[in-house]
Amino acid sequence: MRKTTSVLVLGTASILLTSCASHLSQSQYKSFTKRPDYRQTRDVFKHEGLLKKANSSNTTVRVDLSDQRAQLLVDDKVAMDLPCSTGKAGKRTPVGSFTIGQKLVNKRSTIFGSLYKNGRRVYRGDRRKYRGRYHRYVGASLPYWMRVTNGGIGMHY
Repeated sequence: MRKTTSVLVLGTASILLTSCASHLSQSQYKSFTKRPDYRQTRDVFKHEGLLKKANSSNTTVRVDLSDQRAQLLVDDKVAMDLPCSTGKAGKRTPVGSFTIGQKLVNKRSTIFGSLYKNGRRVYRGDRRKYRGRYHRYVGASLPYWMRVTNGGIGMHY
């Protein structure tokens, strides 16, 4: 009887502590979003407990174009909130719902990067705009890139 009671008490305590941790993280997230510098901060909010539960069937990414923030949702709860950069004039970020079509851990850009001539960098940016000669192109790193359209639109961390 004593062993059963101990197990029951430990089980109940772990459930209550898990519940408190989840509630605490959600209140911490609310405090994070209420910060006066929320829209400008490069800080990242992480809920480690939710991140451990993340899989392809329970996650969604929401991008807020006005705040320039992205949220990773796990079971509709914010697991991460981080700054993001979206398209600029002429290269606007498409609006809508998209499915990840491809994932690459170590992608490099085919357009933006550095151009080298004789071992020295001669240009960095959109290589289509460079008119000089170069010997080598190194695309900008796009870690953990995910394709969201067939037209080359994607996102990365």
